[in-house]
Amino acid sequence: MSQHEHDTSPADPVRVSDDPADVQKVHELISGMDIAMVTTVDSSDAGGRLTSRPLSTQVAEEDGDVLFLVRRSSPVAADVRADPRVNVAYSSMKAWVSLAGTATLVEDRALVERLWSKGADMFMEGGPDNPDNVVLRVNGDTAHYWGGESLVGTAVSTVKALTGRKDDQDGGSSTVVELP
Repeated sequence: MSQHEHDTSPADPVRVSDDPADVQKVHELISGMDIAMVTTVDSSDAGGRLTSRPLSTQVAEEDGDVLFLVRRSSPVAADVRADPRVNVAYSSMKAWVSLAGTATLVEDRALVERLWSKGADMFMEGGPDNPDNVVLRVNGDTAHYWGGESLVGTAVSTVKALTGRKDDQDGGSSTVVELP
């Protein structure tokens, strides 16, 4: 099942899955969260420093891929051209999602226009016809999530995880989903 190695230990149980229901769960969680922190390897730093930036998710696809609008001339685009490995982190009152994958820049005017919004107008110049405005597509490999059932359920699970207490039926404090 697993193409990737996962950081698991008895002290911090993680359930690993490629079940389509878990892929759907990731999609539902991400679809309910707008702002993501996108982490790249800083192309201007010889030491490979990681840099995170807030970006608004334009589309969360059912297979775990996410799309953002960025400027081709931006540092995040330069980082992706130099090293496409990224992490996309989401957080809400109910859940946390860490999406690991590879990013590409998509220079498709029709796609940029389809994704364009009033919010994009506030942060990006020239509208969807500006050739500097492109799509950043993150192809998700894995998504690690915590919580997601309800605010109270997430709070209870978090307290159990922090105190080392869990019920036998918990099955783990988080889930890593292998995305298609």
